[in-house]
Amino acid sequence: MSPSATLAEPTSSAARTRGAGQLTFRWGILGTGHAARKFALGLRQSEVPATVALVASRSAVNAQRFARDMSVPQAVVSYDEAVAAADGVDAYYIATPPREHRPLALRCIEAGKPVLIEKPFAIDATAAEEIVDAARRHAVFCMEGMWMRFLPLVRDLKRMVDDGSIGEVRAISGSFGSATTPAVDKTLYDAELGGGALLHRGIYPLSMASHLMGAPVDVMSSATLTESGIDEESVVVARHSQGGISTAFSSLRTQPANDCSVLGTSATVHVDAPIYRPYRMTITRVGTPVDCASAGVRLERLKEGPVLQRVNQRVSSLRRLARGGSSSTVTRFYDGNGYHYEADEVARCIQAGVLESAVMPLDESLDVARAITLARAQWPR
Repeated sequence: MSPSATLAEPTSSAARTRGAGQLTFRWGILGTGHAARKFALGLRQSEVPATVALVASRSAVNAQRFARDMSVPQAVVSYDEAVAAADGVDAYYIATPPREHRPLALRCIEAGKPVLIEKPFAIDATAAEEIVDAARRHAVFCMEGMWMRFLPLVRDLKRMVDDGSIGEVRAISGSFGSATTPAVDKTLYDAELGGGALLHRGIYPLSMASHLMGAPVDVMSSATLTESGIDEESVVVARHSQGGISTAFSSLRTQPANDCSVLGTSATVHVDAPIYRPYRMTITRVGTPVDCASAGVRLERLKEGPVLQRVNQRVSSLRRLARGGSSSTVTRFYDGNGYHYEADEVARCIQAGVLESAVMPLDESLDVARAITLARAQWPR
């Protein structure tokens, strides 16, 4: 089903009136971790007025603490009970560890309730396919919470790629990592819950590459694994359906540049860190190469001589000038903490009766889930 496909009848409970003509979208949050808290805080900036109607956890302490801290009226100590309270909720945000995404998503979808699933969409390709199949079979809205895609800067970058402003995109290289120990975040190191650098961090540059160059079709990967089997570092090299090649590095032990470079035939774009929440990029136009051999021995000697080489090494602006390039910086600040952009997308789609987001369609979530599954299959056992 295409991202623009619509329901026969828009869900009548998709919104409630607050004030004169103002709509309030009601969220149910399943999970009480860092992502859930950031999402709840981010809703304060939503263009589509939103509220958290309930929060659910298997831990009464966690549910009650979250409800108190985030001013949520209802804390539920059962995911089944939370989904059963669907009449008071317009969509559920699933913010549990990855292993729980499939069963919770299926529970919500079978109850006819839209879902936003925190990245990664699922633990593997099989689970992702089950979720997508259920959403399409039941005609229920479903979307992966790859919130990076909805930020103003990434939307601008996507438009530049689509309209050919930087030429044909030939390569994308990105990284995301930070030094994290099991004491700081146990979930990241728990293989049973779906831990590891690729699922939690490498998915950002991989999803960016998929967004800009199409589905990963050939995948090669290597990783450094712990005794429990999770990857502390991993790299994924992929060829994409539109012909480009990407590299995605992720780590739980080191902090790489956490940025992204997009190489086009007319320009290169450097997206400043952090890749998961970018707001600045530098666009450098590609100059026309000089053929020194055809231009003459004299020019070749000048270019390769010690004086010009010394200048090139010491003055970067002159080096860019010698290449014929020119750079410009684009800054696109996000509001709040940035999480509300994906929430607004969900609310607008549901209120319009749209089954899938055109920005984050289910087919792309499947593509990335399959690429990750292929990558992990190549790691040592």
